[in-house]
Amino acid sequence: MGRAVYLAVLMSVLAGCVPIAKDPARDEFGLSVVRPDAGTTPPAAPEQAKLVWKASQICVHGSTQTNETIEPAEADRQIIDRKIRCGHYDSWDFDYVRMSWGNLL
Repeated sequence: MGRAVYLAVLMSVLAGCVPIAKDPARDEFGLSVVRPDAGTTPPAAPEQAKLVWKASQICVHGSTQTNETIEPAEADRQIIDRKIRCGHYDSWDFDYVRMSWGNLL
């Protein structure tokens, strides 16, 4: 019985080491920011900074912008819709500088 438990534990540990295939069509998602109606002008620096900040809160290892559109909204406003794809996540890559050491206690 003990050998069966050890074998089950070993198999579950090895199952975590199997690489998972990535589907680029499913890895893309959107972020948005609202701004006053500015026509077709590109996003200003504060709007760009807010989109970059939102992406940094979601993607641990950086992101790649794939598309950006400006859409009309209500009350003379526009929505800046940016599609991004997060950088590859590797569970063995630890960042000892920016991690919260308080989570270990």
